[in-house]
Amino acid sequence: MNNNIDFSIIRERALRNIREDLVTEWGNTYPAEAIQETFDTVKTEHKTKAVVEDFVPVLVEAEMKERLRTSDLEGAT
Repeated sequence: MNNNIDFSIIRERALRNIREDLVTEWGNTYPAEAIQETFDTVKTEHKTKAVVEDFVPVLVEAEMKERLRTSDLEGAT
């Protein structure tokens, strides 16, 4: 029996869900485009530097929440 699980699919689904949740939670405070643009930047930065890719969704979510709390978004006025 071969149990080769492609965890990249699980990570991408987690990242998609995190993005959607952040837009839903913070969409009344910031434009969705600003949240998504910043999310893409943060995700790319973490994926580029990742030693253990399984932690990327957790790290992206934590950084995004901090940026949202401190109004540190790209394209936000």
